[in-house]
Amino acid sequence: MCARRLVFLINYLVLAASCGYGSHSLALGAFLSIGIALFGALLALVCISLGIAVHRSLPKKHAQASDFPELLNTGPYAYVRHPFYAVLIVLNYAVSMAFVSIYAIIASTLLIPLWWYLAKTEEDDLMHVWGQKYVQYRKDVPMLFPTHRHRKRKETE
Repeated sequence: MCARRLVFLINYLVLAASCGYGSHSLALGAFLSIGIALFGALLALVCISLGIAVHRSLPKKHAQASDFPELLNTGPYAYVRHPFYAVLIVLNYAVSMAFVSIYAIIASTLLIPLWWYLAKTEEDDLMHVWGQKYVQYRKDVPMLFPTHRHRKRKETE
């Protein structure tokens, strides 16, 4: 099983188990719990929409770096190198909030290194396929989340 599928499987099994166990375990007032749950559900819908948009920007076949006719550095890829993984990380937290589960929030935090590992693994392939072009892209664009430094650099161009 490839690393990507394994990370997705682990992520969703752990998150599903942690959301089902200890739901509403934050011991908050009813209104605050409902507010957090609604915010989490809304954020999850936004993340799903963003994930679909990012996925649509990919070529039909995109299992390997060599499947891409050119280096993606426009659209969401102009702001982060792995926007789909960034959306999935935020989606984990959104689902955790929707279930108002401290266990799911902890699990979401513990799952971040898996997404980071997957991104780093893919970057090795991208370096092999795109070489110096990808080296420059890595210098210019943050891995998972936009930074203030990146925003300032974009404004000066």
